This record gives sequence, C-alpha cells and structure tokens, in this order.
Amino acid sequence: GASQGLFVIVAVVIFGIFVLIAYILFRETLQPKLAGIFKNATDTAEASLNYVKP
Repeated sequence: GASQGLFVIVAVVIFGIFVLIAYILFRETLQPKLAGIFKNATDTAEASLNYVKP
C-alpha cells in the first residue's frame, strides 16, 4: 500500500542520485573528449538565442 509506494519513491530518488554522481565522475573523465561537443552545443544554443533577439 502506501509503504510500498513510499519505498518505490525512495528507491527512485536514491537511484537518481547515484546516476547523477556517476554522470559527474564520467563527465570529468571524458571532459577532454567531449569538450568540443559541449562547446559546439553551447555555440549553437547561443547562436539560436542571438538569432531570436531583435
């Protein structure tokens, strides 16, 4: 019942925190390889925002 639903919510939160930590460590490890991809994505986003601006 309610206790089972609460357990599922807690499990999802813990799993999410674990994935976030793993992502941060993984990102730091691959930063040299992915830096270009992130830079291209940010430049594209900035170009889109600048294009929208009057």
